Amino acid sequence: MPADMAPAPRHRSTRPLVITIDGPAGAGKSTAAKLLAKQLGLMYLDTGATYRALAYAALRRRIDLADRRRLARLGRALPIRLKPLESGAVRVLLNGEEVTRPIRTERVTEAAAILAQYPSVRQAMVRLQRRLAAASLAAGGTPSPARDVPARSQAGVVAEGRDTGSVVFPHARYKFFLTASTSIRATRRQEELRGVEGRAPSVARIARKLRQRDRLDRTRRTGPLIKPAGCIVLDTSHLGIEDVVERLRRYLPHGPNSDCVGPENSIC
Repeated sequence: MPADMAPAPRHRSTRPLVITIDGPAGAGKSTAAKLLAKQLGLMYLDTGATYRALAYAALRRRIDLADRRRLARLGRALPIRLKPLESGAVRVLLNGEEVTRPIRTERVTEAAAILAQYPSVRQAMVRLQRRLAAASLAAGGTPSPARDVPARSQAGVVAEGRDTGSVVFPHARYKFFLTASTSIRATRRQEELRGVEGRAPSVARIARKLRQRDRLDRTRRTGPLIKPAGCIVLDTSHLGIEDVVERLRRYLPHGPNSDCVGPENSIC
């Protein structure tokens, strides 16, 4: 594991509330993280959007997806902004351009799966994700002058992805891992693709691709998809989103802040 991605020395102090939600595609982590962040008045950090945005930028520049050095260089300078909305979702801006929907297409998703396997790319993305969170938390809960950006009631972040609890924020005190059956996940992904592209492959084809992606995610050397130590595991196969979030909240503190073990002068 690259040195700057390894967990920093443990140091106990009061930090912003950091909640991580990991899991495979289609487990419901994005929807749950958005709603949880909205209910708690926290920042929502979609780490997957950073990989998708990088893939989108690489495809537009016609960069060879096997060119790890160039992809990592692009990732280190990726001009991305995540702009929170009242709904709890975020608008993804790439060099000022709205790319929230384009980065959700099947083509971009497949490209993101490829580049996400490269250690140098993941290193660049982890740095970026931590910067995005730190920049947002630096503002605390102060209202934003933008009309479509809600004021956050407390300092903290709900981060979701595949390695947020194990690599990006390894010292987060509250870690969750969501899962679901492959058939349920494939059905959810099909609905998402129809909403973005107006059409979608069969559930069977999507299920095959999900199994392939799971295998890649779980076996890669850097930032593999794992259940972080001490995490709460929740199967969402037969749960509605409100039920999922209600169950997550059972494990969270009632106060606005929490003691979080992490490196000094940083978020967890």
